[in-house]
Amino acid sequence: MRTIRRDGWTAADYDSEQILHELGHRDAATRVNRARRRRPLRRAWRTLRARLSRPAVAETPEPVIDWAAARAAAGAVNRGDGDEADRIIQATVDPRTTAFAAFRFIDVH
Repeated sequence: MRTIRRDGWTAADYDSEQILHELGHRDAATRVNRARRRRPLRRAWRTLRARLSRPAVAETPEPVIDWAAARAAAGAVNRGDGDEADRIIQATVDPRTTAFAAFRFIDVH
């Protein structure tokens, strides 16, 4: 009878061997060892497949603040003309960032 190496086996490996014995496999330890062998090609394929299926990360554009429009919109808000401020902000390249910049110039009393 030949000796099977069980280096680094986990509890799951011993469980697998026991189940294979119960199913009637004479070479259960050999089958478990074969299943534990490293498969570099399979690992490389899984890594490549995961990288290809991962959605590409979109580059976030640098915020563009139109400071003149932000000051003008803040002036309109200070006068109480919210519609005019909205028109000024919406006409810029980056309305969201410019609107946040406009808060610096709004007078709060």
